[in-house]
Amino acid sequence: MCFAYLGLDGPPPGMHRDMSTVAVQAWEQAVRTAGMEPPARHRPNPLLWLKYAAWGPLPDRYRGWVLFDTTSRTWILRHFARVIVLVVPPLTALALLLPTSGSIRALTCLTTGLCAVMFPSLYINEATDHRLNQAGWPPALGPRIRQMRAVTDQRFANAARRERAAARRPH
Repeated sequence: MCFAYLGLDGPPPGMHRDMSTVAVQAWEQAVRTAGMEPPARHRPNPLLWLKYAAWGPLPDRYRGWVLFDTTSRTWILRHFARVIVLVVPPLTALALLLPTSGSIRALTCLTTGLCAVMFPSLYINEATDHRLNQAGWPPALGPRIRQMRAVTDQRFANAARRERAAARRPH
């Protein structure tokens, strides 16, 4: 009933059971709004993911996953996860090999780590657009899909609230 304006016959499957399914459906709806069908999302294996985290391009088979990775609800968390994976090995080496007291090593690692995470956060939009361009997607597609996904997420949440409120009302 409330989902008709979203172009759906009813609530998306799993709406009340699994919110991650709703998030994926909101992403797919946002991609359709951008004028294309949601591509298949093949996850890269761990070695390819490390290459991707280190700014390496992925093979064409993973284009859909790159689009999802850079435009899903968790795109910011994914960005920081990639940064942290790249920062941890040098910080570990610094903590183990720096010939000084433990407190100086800890302070050095903390300062270096915070700077290493802060710098990529300044260019988060440019970094995700670069990843999309590497995968062959047109410029400015990422922000457009992220905006439409946020709108669709809100519409799904509003429709779900209306459905729950309608179910609580006495008939």
